[in-house]
Amino acid sequence: MEHPKVANATIAFAKVVKSNNQLFAKVGGVLGKLLHTQLDGDELFTRCKDLQIEKIDLGGKVECMEDEKDRLAKVVADLEAWLKESESRLEEFELGVAKERGA
Repeated sequence: MEHPKVANATIAFAKVVKSNNQLFAKVGGVLGKLLHTQLDGDELFTRCKDLQIEKIDLGGKVECMEDEKDRLAKVVADLEAWLKESESRLEEFELGVAKERGA
């Protein structure tokens, strides 16, 4: 009588081992996906950190550009004032030349 019990126990044991192997394979697959997702998350975190640094750098560049824009606007204003002054002196010179020709 004990032989069938041993046989049944062996069969049951084999089924459990097979079931455990299938479960282990599934768990391994899930762990693999989790690890891959974690790595993707790490890559995203690194990229996000890099983008934040780039944003700070670009902010500094924008400030420099605004300073340069202000400086150039002053240069343009000075040149326009110089041009008006030069045109005014030219008109005075032309009037003086015209008076001398008329005299």
